Amino acid sequence: MTEHPVALLAERVTDPVALAERVTRAQTPEAAEPRSLWHPQSLADGHPGVALLLASLAHTDPAYGRATHAHLTAAVTGVRRPAREGLYAGLPAVAFAARTAVDRPGAYAGLLTRLDAQVALLVRRIVEADTPRVAAGEAGARMHGYDVVAGLSGLGRLLLAAGPDHRETTELLLAHLVALTRPVTGPGGRTLPGWWTSDPVLVSEPDGIPGGHLNVGLAHGIPGPLALLSLAHRAGFRVPGQERAIRTIAEWLLARRSADGAGWPNIVPLAAELAAASGGTRPDLAEARTGWCYGTPGVARSLQLAALALKEPDWNQQAVAAVALTCDRADFADPTLCHGLAGLTTIVALMAQEPGGAELRSFLPVLTESLAAAADPAHPFVWPAAAPGEGTLVHRPGFLDGASGAALALRHATNPEAPQGQLPWQAALLLC
Repeated sequence: MTEHPVALLAERVTDPVALAERVTRAQTPEAAEPRSLWHPQSLADGHPGVALLLASLAHTDPAYGRATHAHLTAAVTGVRRPAREGLYAGLPAVAFAARTAVDRPGAYAGLLTRLDAQVALLVRRIVEADTPRVAAGEAGARMHGYDVVAGLSGLGRLLLAAGPDHRETTELLLAHLVALTRPVTGPGGRTLPGWWTSDPVLVSEPDGIPGGHLNVGLAHGIPGPLALLSLAHRAGFRVPGQERAIRTIAEWLLARRSADGAGWPNIVPLAAELAAASGGTRPDLAEARTGWCYGTPGVARSLQLAALALKEPDWNQQAVAAVALTCDRADFADPTLCHGLAGLTTIVALMAQEPGGAELRSFLPVLTESLAAAADPAHPFVWPAAAPGEGTLVHRPGFLDGASGAALALRHATNPEAPQGQLPWQAALLLC
């Protein structure tokens, strides 16, 4: 296996000015391809997300260091901050990317000091706004308040990386997530898990699910808090009730695994939850995705992290077995990190390195070969032409749904011992 596809993908995103111009052209109504979701301060599709790839490469080839810095500079120069900030949007996204670029003591120290303070302030504001609702125990959770992409789970991972300087805020955040696991009173006076929500699953579905739901995706659901609480526990950040909260979530997830053991659904609607809670029957719900954001791989990794934190080998065994079944039946049509092959490959590579995960190693050759083929710059999904005659021009260059994420996944799977910075890029996915 060669890193040649990684180098080719990186070559097309090195110059932030040229990349921004090309993406802007691709976003015009006249463009031949669907529009990109590029935003300069987005970790998903923006300069910070591209900087993750370049920073990773710079740790073995310093020539990429200048390009990394250029993208970080472009993310903060003349850029209007988004209205709502989280790990994937605004200054927290820049902070995450900058911390992955740290390769020596003092690197980006001034920038990170300022950005960490902004992240801590944002966390305190979210907790302050959400505390009355959680304390009342009568209203559904707000997904954007606790999830990985926009909420406390993602921001909490940043604070863990910042270390003891913001311990008080980190513990405040952890205590709030612990409170999220306490039962609440739902529709009809029924007692439900604290993360039950009436929020729509997707913004494109504003009417939501009748009766609400319990979200099972790592990106937007309860596996995000589980992963953060577990990572914090292992890192020595612990608050009252944290271990009980980890057990509550882990045991709920294991009880909601499909009856055939194949994996987890995207959501558990209210009716299915009530049936499962009253009769102990597992909800017969199909898994609609097989990726990081939703589906078995992301859920399984969060359970593995919980198993490692609390020394529960049975949880780990069930998580590994579910991912093995997923690998046996996965198709490789989508190469991306968010809900495709790159995400699955990354999760398998990480889980295989942990105690009890050795059986997953046998899947890596096929996954990496498939990902190398899918992530080739000529592949139409990753590199569609922006307009007739322009050749292969990046359409989605970013981290979650584009070339940078696919390249990072391929690089890690084929070279797992490659050095990383102060913060591994996989932490943006709450995978480590």
